[in-house]
This record gives sequence, structure tokens and C-alpha cells, in this order.
Amino acid sequence: MTTEKAKVAINDLAVLRGYGVFDFLKTVNGKPFLWREHWTRFLNSAKLLNLKVPVGESEAKKIIGELLKKNHYADASIRLLLTGGPTADGISIIRPVFSILIEDVYNYPKKFFQHGARVITHEYLRLMPCAKTTNYITAVRLQKDKHKAKAVEILYTHQGRVLECATSNFFIVKNKKIITPKVDILYGTTRNVVMTLAKWAGYQVEEREMKVGELRTADEAFLTATNKDIMPIVAVDDRKINNGKVGPITRKLQNLFAEFVAKY
Repeated sequence: MTTEKAKVAINDLAVLRGYGVFDFLKTVNGKPFLWREHWTRFLNSAKLLNLKVPVGESEAKKIIGELLKKNHYADASIRLLLTGGPTADGISIIRPVFSILIEDVYNYPKKFFQHGARVITHEYLRLMPCAKTTNYITAVRLQKDKHKAKAVEILYTHQGRVLECATSNFFIVKNKKIITPKVDILYGTTRNVVMTLAKWAGYQVEEREMKVGELRTADEAFLTATNKDIMPIVAVDDRKINNGKVGPITRKLQNLFAEFVAKY
């Protein structure tokens, strides 16, 4: 079924109350990339919202394989979606509806990976940060500001802390040490792989509270996400990082991640 023909009930809790979770992954070499990690996170998000996923892992993976084959996709984006389902009284009756969407992969311009990109900051703490919910009101509302600033992402801060981006995890490098926020964030699958690769390469990695003031003294910065891999950040708001140039550790991690993907 095409997305144009797919239907969601008007009384689905996702429509009436914004109640739902999802996960987003892609294929690499024709296979769902980091499948187990994404599926586990999807189940955790559902559990946090008291939603039961009506299919098992093997069945979901089989459906994805059939969709990829039927639609002749070599590589694609995959979205797992679980909504609260139709309800008669608007809130208390939960009958989850599970869907899988297969779409073309969106590739960011190569210049962002080669020369770096900008992020803009915004004071915001997501509700239930550990769950990947469908509530992206703030992110969508700020798209106009993001495009006006020619930024690639919105970096959320809260009470002096750096958290995460709207659709990415955030890292800085200081004195050859790789630092990333630890709490009040969604733990990204790409984030986890990058931290593991960095440790294997001999870098010190710190998951801890990151202060907003550290953005001014960072030697390097980068994002990680399913659709961004490792994207260098050379400016936060109007302040340049590393004189607007991609740093050597970020570049090294990009190469390590590319090797990891090629072997997947």
C-alpha cells in the first residue's frame, strides 16, 4: 500500500492526543542497519507509553524484507510507527496500531560532511526524553528559524545544560577528549556505535552533563544520527568552532564509521 492510500482513523489517539511512538532506521547493503538496537529502543519507547507492540521482532523484520523486495529498494529509510489507536472516549481506551513505512533515503548535501554545518540553540527539554515519541511540535515549529539561520539542526539546551538536537545526538571534543550529554536525551543507535569506535581507537569518551559554556571553548563538535552518520559542526548560532573548520578527531571518526558501515 502506498503512503497516499494508507489511512489513520480520525479518532486515533495519535491524532486526538499526539499519543504514539516511532523509530527510524535505514538499510545498508540491503539490510536494516543496527536492526536489533532500533527494535530494542522501539520496544522501550512503547513500554514507557504503556503501548503493546502487536508483532514480534522476527515478524517485523520479515515484513520489512518483503516491503524492500516488493518495492525494489536497494537502500531505504524505514519507519516503525505505533499509535494509540482508535478510541471511543478520546483518551482511556488504548488499542495500538502498528505500521511500517518504507521510503527513499534522504541524503544531506556532501558539503555538510566535508566542510561542516551550523546548529542553532533553543531552550527546551523534551517530555520523556528516553522515549522516541511522535511529539515533534517544537522541532517542526522552529523549522523556519532553522532555515533562516542556514542551520542543519536545532540544539536543545535546558537550564544551562546542553542536551540533544531535534533529530540528532551532539558531541564536542575538548583537549582530545570526546564529550557527549548523558541524561535527558534519547540514546541514539549511531551515537552508541560512534562511542564504541572512538574507544577502540584509543580516545577518551565522557558521557556527562555538558554545560552551555563549553560550547564556547570546544575544539570540535559533531552530530550523530541515522540519516546523518557523523556530521561535523563548525558553528553554534553565530559562534564558530575551530575557526569554522572540521577538526581532525571528527574526521578520524568519520573514516572509522564509514569503514564500519562498509563491513556491515
